Amino acid sequence: MSLGDMLKRTLSEWLKPTGPEADIALSSRIRLARNLPKIPFPQFANSTQLEGVLDAAEKVAARSDALGRLEFIRLKNISPLERAVLVEKHLISPQHAEDPEYKAVALRNDELISVMVNEEDHLRIQVLQPGLALDKAWELADRVDDFFESKLNFAFSETRGYLTACPTNVGTGMRASVMLHLPALVITDQMKRVIAASSQIGLAVRGFYGEGTEGTCFRSPTR
Repeated sequence: MSLGDMLKRTLSEWLKPTGPEADIALSSRIRLARNLPKIPFPQFANSTQLEGVLDAAEKVAARSDALGRLEFIRLKNISPLERAVLVEKHLISPQHAEDPEYKAVALRNDELISVMVNEEDHLRIQVLQPGLALDKAWELADRVDDFFESKLNFAFSETRGYLTACPTNVGTGMRASVMLHLPALVITDQMKRVIAASSQIGLAVRGFYGEGTEGTCFRSPTR
């Protein structure tokens, strides 16, 4: 399936109400941050180094039949509108859509797997699943991670784990999240209190586009 076909599809597989607890949990996501050794993180790498990461990732994506074919898309080769659609479909981050010269994404045609290249880290592996299905998302993310690691060496410390651009990701490099639909909490004006309480038990509430966006409560105006 081509990028054009994916962009024309209005409803991604991970947004279909087919997963567990689908009336509340819209989707589950596992994200893994990985970097190549001896190459500066994307914010500090030069153009030659960034191009080298792109070439390495593209070669791996071309051999990904065991995962389902991954289409490798260099963001500079698509239009701003197409990049915006990828953001809307949660396949790349808003930050990744900016300044696209040395950036890319590898996508599986069902949109459950996306691998951002040269975002904050050299690789951001993302797996989405419909409903409350973190275990299922992790199983697939682990397969993608193993596949890429079998072809590329990842920056890893025996004492610190996977090395990442942001210190809070060092270790497993993993973030797990669930997108929830909680209209009753908004209607009863309890959402802000829940968000405040969540931070006390080690949870973080993000906006609709994930890390870097604010948690937002929407309420229809009364008539």
